[in-house]
Amino acid sequence: MSAQISFLPIDLGRWDNGPGGDAMVVPIWTDVRPLRGAAGLLDWRLCGRLSQVIREGRLAGTPGEKLLLVTNRVRWRRVLAIGLGDSQEFSSDSFRGAVDCSLQALRGIGASKVAMALPGRDIDLVRPEDAVRQLVDAIANSEQENGPWLDSLVLIDTPAASKAIGDVARAAAAT
Repeated sequence: MSAQISFLPIDLGRWDNGPGGDAMVVPIWTDVRPLRGAAGLLDWRLCGRLSQVIREGRLAGTPGEKLLLVTNRVRWRRVLAIGLGDSQEFSSDSFRGAVDCSLQALRGIGASKVAMALPGRDIDLVRPEDAVRQLVDAIANSEQENGPWLDSLVLIDTPAASKAIGDVARAAAAT
């Protein structure tokens, strides 16, 4: 995998001083309101814009659903909201589907400097190390099919997850 992986906590102050880039990916559930984790904090920073598009019916959070917003309120130029479906039905297949959908959309818009909140982490449905391992595998598969396209990836999660994410990211960089 060619991308450099780093970590950023769910913290607006850190986001404001973070590396920025082309796109930030946040997962959206059909049944979790108000929005939680990175999506909830991002919604707050965007003055409720994500909640507004949900209320307007332009985003429901169904699996495979994507919404791209352009913004200047965070250091990433675009926000990609990815639907996850119902949290009670979340599985490793759901995780992989959301990651593949995200990677395909990011590649399609030419995003190479990306921040991502991993699917299921906002409500602790997947362990951080498992999520990162699956993400690294998905990126490697994407690069096999399409060549290297991702330069940097910032994983957004809780401070408690930083060690697990860092350990897996360092191991991936060594391979």
